[in-house]
Amino acid sequence: MSDGERRVREYFDGKPHSLDIFQLLRGLIEQQGPCEMSIASQISFGVTRKFAWIWLYNITGANPEGTVQIMLAMNEERDEPPVYRVTPIGKSRWNHLIVVHSMDEARDPRLRALIREAYRYGSA
Repeated sequence: MSDGERRVREYFDGKPHSLDIFQLLRGLIEQQGPCEMSIASQISFGVTRKFAWIWLYNITGANPEGTVQIMLAMNEERDEPPVYRVTPIGKSRWNHLIVVHSMDEARDPRLRALIREAYRYGSA
């Protein structure tokens, strides 16, 4: 097992449902082309610049798995489902927060399209 894989397993230790969602999102990201994954308090992906960040939110006794969230950076604002919130970061950059509760939500073709657009942003 690579160091990256070990660190992903540690990040999601005891959270199999969240790990499954992450693995699906990671696969969608990596299908776009080569990119680098970094693991810290969030798991980020980048090419020329970072374009996607995934983390767990609201880990509590009642919600031990937490909730998977993904932030995608893009050159244009896309304030439409499944986007939860859009934040302007610069003159031509917006971060798009998507909350992913289930595998079905992770498989949403609209999310796949947003990931594709974010990858293009990260590759520019």
